[in-house]
Amino acid sequence: MRNVSGFYLGGFGLGESIEERSALLNAVTNILPEEKIRFVSRLGLPEEVLQGVAAGIDLFDSTYIYHLTLGGFALVFPLDILGEAPEALLRNSSNDYTKINLHATIYRKDTSPIVDKCSCYTCQNHTRAYLNHLLNVHEMLAQILLEIHNTHHYLGFFRSIRRALMQEKFELFRERFMESRRVHLTEAVPYS
Repeated sequence: MRNVSGFYLGGFGLGESIEERSALLNAVTNILPEEKIRFVSRLGLPEEVLQGVAAGIDLFDSTYIYHLTLGGFALVFPLDILGEAPEALLRNSSNDYTKINLHATIYRKDTSPIVDKCSCYTCQNHTRAYLNHLLNVHEMLAQILLEIHNTHHYLGFFRSIRRALMQEKFELFRERFMESRRVHLTEAVPYS
């Protein structure tokens, strides 16, 4: 094997199931030297990132934040997953737990920040109602403010992952995140 600084893993996120991806990621990372960086592209959803970290991926390249922002979505999931009681994680009011659609009319008069206690410029200075207005009149500032928040929030997610890894609690972190996500998906599906 050539002496390289790290390994780029491509071809993931192209239609394989979660189970298939997990098996493929593990098969590839198991044969790579642990001391070399492992870089993957196209995996950007929080669940995909957690799956990649569990398989030993070090770096991610994704357009997730860009596409999320273009759609008018804001990340809202809790970042202190280990610090909160599991039932507190389930009280998030968004319909899919990870993001909210700020185009929606329910935010027209919502004077709260995107995420309470978020320290990003957008949350410190603007409301959901203001962002809803900007998005609905197609003002370019909406995309800028939303991308500031989404980037800040996602970087916080990666900080939480690193903290969980350093505390050797990554599996607990991943389990709580995935369980919260599963509960919200189950609640969102109407049973008839």
